[in-house]
Amino acid sequence: MPPARFVRDDPLAPDPGFAELYGQLPEVEDLEPWLAWCRPAGGPVLYLGVGAGRLALPLLRAGVELVGVDAHPGMLAILRRRSPGLRLLQARLEDLALTVRFPLVMAPSGLLQTEALLRRAALLSTHWLAFELLNPHWLLASPGPGVRVLATSGDSVRLEVDYLGGQWTQQAEVQLTWPERIEHRLLRCGLELVVMRGASDKVGLSESPTFAVLSQLLE
Repeated sequence: MPPARFVRDDPLAPDPGFAELYGQLPEVEDLEPWLAWCRPAGGPVLYLGVGAGRLALPLLRAGVELVGVDAHPGMLAILRRRSPGLRLLQARLEDLALTVRFPLVMAPSGLLQTEALLRRAALLSTHWLAFELLNPHWLLASPGPGVRVLATSGDSVRLEVDYLGGQWTQQAEVQLTWPERIEHRLLRCGLELVVMRGASDKVGLSESPTFAVLSQLLE
């Protein structure tokens, strides 16, 4: 087997290989909780970090209206080929300038790692903000094969993740957010917790690789 190709997710210097990798990954089969959270929105959903469409395309086929945002031009090029009619915007969240707000803003890709990004995303919503983050309990306990923690410093972790049987390895630095701190962080950003759950209903929160959060703006 040839050595793994290493890629990085760097919005300031997009790695073409990162888009190539995500263009090869299969579509998401289990659309929950995102589909259930999108349906009551009553209007287009703003999808931050839409990527190459692994989740966006199945949601579109399920009838969800989306506006996609991503900083990676290669990701958006793939998604435009796959869904020519989808409205897509190339921008970092920090630079995103919109004159309209959306009933639901969602970021299933671990984008909202910091309080500053959470505040920025909340400004784009009229009602709900939904997002997904890596679960520190799972990562620091026993993440399993294909995931390697290289170094930790406070709540920052450098790690590697293998994809497609080890053909690709993503290198990343992640700011960890503990589920126990989510409610307080939301309140500081003008949000309140509605639901927090594991990636699947079949897995408890502490054992789930990621956790999903639905919040709403404080009145």
